[in-house]
Amino acid sequence: MGPAVPQCVGLRSATAGSGTASSDLLLRVTTLFFLLSGSSASGKKTIARELPRRLPNLEGYHDNRFAEEWGGDRLANLDRWVEMALRLEEDGIDLVIGGQSPLGELLAAPRAIELEGIAACVLDCHDFVRWDRIVELGIDPRWPIGIDTFCWATYHRMHASDPQWEKRICTDRDHPASVWSRWTEWTSEDPRWDVKIFDTTDLDLESATRAVAAWIESVRTARAPLMRDDKWWE
Repeated sequence: MGPAVPQCVGLRSATAGSGTASSDLLLRVTTLFFLLSGSSASGKKTIARELPRRLPNLEGYHDNRFAEEWGGDRLANLDRWVEMALRLEEDGIDLVIGGQSPLGELLAAPRAIELEGIAACVLDCHDFVRWDRIVELGIDPRWPIGIDTFCWATYHRMHASDPQWEKRICTDRDHPASVWSRWTEWTSEDPRWDVKIFDTTDLDLESATRAVAAWIESVRTARAPLMRDDKWWE
């Protein structure tokens, strides 16, 4: 057995925003898993941490939050995030994860079909800006800048627009528990495949955070494209 999923002790807000937690829960009957995906230096980590300070009933993490305990298997860790989201549902709390996993990986997670609702976006930026941001942040020797850095950004961008584009990059991963068939026949015209793309090239961090917060609020007040009640996997 792998490391246990820790109790939910991340950033959580029960009173942020204009309403109270109790009134918000009365209005909302569905909890959601929000995926903020994308390649390096697009703002995922900072925005995922900041959102719970601005929005009620939301807990947020970057996907490497428990890397030391969980290890580096992205798909196995995504399964753990789904388990955490299911526990948070019991308290009416949404989960937002900023990380490297594209939507297809989340939908294939074994227990993803138990989530009440799923919504996904990609944080993106121009490659020249990505380069500058990585250099400014400091290059991690474990992840040197190379062609793979920018190819991975392209994959996120294309995957968000069309689930058929190079889907093997997801499905060829060695993770037997993943159920890829849930989405691998979908096309870009399928209404279930609805991934919002945020181009943060010309946005400062505050503007980008406001944009993502507004998207979350819009999904909360409407209907997520992937709802358990709709049996999206069928």
